[in-house]
Amino acid sequence: MSSFVCPRCANDHMFVRFWRFFRHITMVHQNEAGFHMTCNLSSKCGVSYRTYSAYKSHIYRNHSHELHLKKEKADNTNMLGVNNSEEINYDSNVNANLLGNDAEEDSIDLLQDDEEETNNDTTNLFNSPVNQDDDLVTITDIEKSYASFILQLREEFFLPKSTTNSISSYIATLITHLQCLIKQKTMIHDARHSSEASSSQAVNTSSNKIVELEVVNNTMNEVRHSIERITRNEYQFVNYCKEYFNYDPPEEIIVSAPNERLECGYYIPIDKTLSSIFNTQHTLVQVVDNIKQQQEATAIDNDLMFSFRDGSYGARIDDNSLLIQLYADDIGLTNPIGAKKDQHKMFMVYFSLEDVPDQYHSRLDGINLVALCNSRILKNITKARRFFEPIIENLNQLQSQGICINGNKLKFSFSTMIADNLAAHMIGGFQSSFSNGYFCRRCYTSYADRNLPILMATAVGRTCIDHDDLVQQVTADPQKSPLMGIVGKSLLYDLVGFHSTTSLPGDLMHDFLEGICPIVIMTLLKEASSLRLLTYARIQELTETFPYGHFDTSDRPPPIQVKHLQNDRISATASQKLCIFRLFPFIFYSIIDKIPSIIVYKQLREILDLVLSTPFRKEWLPILRDLCIAFQQSMLIHFPTKMVPKCHFVLEYDQIIKDYGPARKNWCMRYEAYHSYFKRIALRSNNFKNVPKMLASRYQMKQSYRLSRMALFKTFDQAIGIKNVKNNHFNNQLKQILIDHFGIIDIAKDLIQCNKYYHENVEYYRFGVCGRFFE
Repeated sequence: MSSFVCPRCANDHMFVRFWRFFRHITMVHQNEAGFHMTCNLSSKCGVSYRTYSAYKSHIYRNHSHELHLKKEKADNTNMLGVNNSEEINYDSNVNANLLGNDAEEDSIDLLQDDEEETNNDTTNLFNSPVNQDDDLVTITDIEKSYASFILQLREEFFLPKSTTNSISSYIATLITHLQCLIKQKTMIHDARHSSEASSSQAVNTSSNKIVELEVVNNTMNEVRHSIERITRNEYQFVNYCKEYFNYDPPEEIIVSAPNERLECGYYIPIDKTLSSIFNTQHTLVQVVDNIKQQQEATAIDNDLMFSFRDGSYGARIDDNSLLIQLYADDIGLTNPIGAKKDQHKMFMVYFSLEDVPDQYHSRLDGINLVALCNSRILKNITKARRFFEPIIENLNQLQSQGICINGNKLKFSFSTMIADNLAAHMIGGFQSSFSNGYFCRRCYTSYADRNLPILMATAVGRTCIDHDDLVQQVTADPQKSPLMGIVGKSLLYDLVGFHSTTSLPGDLMHDFLEGICPIVIMTLLKEASSLRLLTYARIQELTETFPYGHFDTSDRPPPIQVKHLQNDRISATASQKLCIFRLFPFIFYSIIDKIPSIIVYKQLREILDLVLSTPFRKEWLPILRDLCIAFQQSMLIHFPTKMVPKCHFVLEYDQIIKDYGPARKNWCMRYEAYHSYFKRIALRSNNFKNVPKMLASRYQMKQSYRLSRMALFKTFDQAIGIKNVKNNHFNNQLKQILIDHFGIIDIAKDLIQCNKYYHENVEYYRFGVCGRFFE
C-alpha cells in the first residue's frame, strides 16, 4: 500500500490516505514561511510549488479523485470512534558515549479503520492525534490555531499589534454577520417547510443532518469570544503563548546599584534554549551523527581539521561534549546622525552550537540570543561585570552538570568567543585603540614596529602565564594601564574554559572581507586610473554592466562609483565585497595583466582561498605562513601607505587556524546577518521605551512559534523545472558514461532533467559553475 510522507514536519509523518495528507498540509503547513511542496502522485507530476495556493490548484485540477475517497469512506461509515489513528514514536539510535539510555518508549494505539499513520512530529501546530486525523475539533484547538496565526503575523511577518487587533476585530464581526445570515436562512427554510407540509405529505428528512440554531449560535459565540480574548491585550496574548507554545519570558538583569537610576539588561538562559532545541530527537541525532562522522574522518586522516576540536586549543575539550560558541557585538537599531547616534545602540550576546552539520551553517535558525542591554552600560566596568555574571553562572553550571533531555544526558563545553576586534578587546581586557601601543591581543608587537620585516616573522606571542602576571600588575596599580596592551581583567574571567589569550580567535570577515580586500581592490583601481588604463567612469560602467551568475546574484555588489574612488571606500556588505574581490579578474580582465602591483591581489587571493577552506589540512599551514609573509612584503613594496593594523592580523592566520581550527568556523558573517531581525522589529514596532525588554520578548515569542512548528535542522530534496531528456542532448561519449554508471537504460524514458535541484539544503543550478583545482 502506498503512503504519503509530509516533508514539512520535523520528523517523517506518514499517511496512508492522500486526503488525510492533504488536510494535514492545509491545516498545519499552508501558512508557513518558505512553503514548498512537490507533487509525486503520478509519474507525469514531479513539479514543485512554492505557495500553498498553487499546490492546492494543481491538486484540484489533476487529482481531485484522490480527495473524493474521503466522501466515499464517510458514506460507508456510520460512526467513527475517537481513537482512529495510530501513532508510533521511533527514536533513532544515538551514540552511547554522548547520550544516556533512552527513556522514551514506543506507544501504539489500536485502529478502528485499519489506517496506519506514523507520526514522529512532536512540534506540529495540532499535535493531538485526534485533532490531526479526526473531524473532531474543540475550542482549545481553535484557540491554539488562532494564537499561532497571530504569533506568525507578529514575529514572522512583523505586523504591528494594531494591525493584528484589527484583523481579530474583523473576524469577530464576520462571525456575528454569519450568525445573522444563518438565522435568516433558517427562518426562510422553516416558513417554506411549513407551507409545503400543510398542502402535502411531509417529506421524510430522517436522512438529513439537522443542528439546532441555538447550538450553532452558542458555538459561534464561543469561537468569537475566544478570538477576542486572545488579542484583547498583551497580557492575555502572552498567557496564551505560555500555555500553547511554551513561551518563557526573558529574565531581568539589574546592573545599577540600589541608589542609582534603574538600568537593566535581559537574559535568556542557555540551558532552557538548548532544552527547547533538543526537544525533538531528530535534531539531537543530526548533531551527534555529525560529531561522530568528523571523528571517524580525522581518525582515518589525521591531517584534516573540521572544527575547534581539531585545533591545539581544542585538546582540552571532552570528545563526548557539544561545543557552545558565544558571539558579542554592538548594533545600532536606527541610523541617526549627530549626538543621538548611540541613543539606541544595543550590546548583543548570541550563542550557537559549533557541531551543527555543515549544510546548516549558512542558516540563521541555529543562532540564539543569550542577552542584550544598552551599549552605554558596558562603559562602566562594574555594570558590565554584573551584566555578564548570570551568563557566566549559567554556562558554568551547564558545563559541569549538563542537561537531561528525554532520558539523554548531554554534556557541553565552551569553545570560543567570536567578536570583531573592538568587541574582543573590550571583553578580553585589552586596549581599545589600534593606532598606538600594543594593539594586538595575540602577540607583543607595537604599533611603531608593526611593519618591520624582522618582527613580522619573529613576533613573540602572548601566553596565559605572562598575561595573568600583567593583569595582576594592572589590578594592583591601575595607573600602569594599559600595560603591554592590557587594561584589566577580562569580563569573562570566571567562565570555565575561557582565557583572554586562548578564547578570542581572529575574525576573517572583519580582517579580510571588510579590511584588507577592499583596500587592495580600491588601490589597484586607482593605480590603473593613474596609468591611464581606465577612467573612473569606465570603472563604474564595468561594475554596473557585469553579468553576475546565478549564485552571485543575491550578493551582487553595488557599482563602484566615482565618489567611492574619491573617498577610497567601497560601500557594500561583507558578502558583496567578497563577491567583487573574487570576480575582480573577470570584471577588469582587459587591464588585469597591465597593473604592476597585481601580485598583491594574487597573493591575497591565494591566502583567502586557504583561510576560507573547510575542512582545512594541517599540511597547508606552512604554505599559508609563507604566503602571508610574502603578502606583507609586497604590501610594503607597492602600497606602504596602506599598512593598516589588519595587515598585521593577516600575518597571524596560520597560527590562528593551528590553534582554533578552520577560520571559517570562527567568523562573524552569519551572526551579523542575524542583527537584521532585531533592527526590523525595532523599526516596525516603533517602541523605544524599553528596547532591550521588547526585543528579548519578541525574540522569545518568535522562537516559541518556530520550535512549535518545525525542527531547526530539516533537510529537504526538491527539483524545480522537471522535463524529459532528449537523446540528442548527449554525445556518444556521455551516453557511454551513463550506460557504464546506470547500466542499460532508455535515455528518453529513464532520465529527466531539472533547472534547479536542492539536495540536503545545497542548491544545484543549470549553468551554475563550480570550480575545483587539482594538483
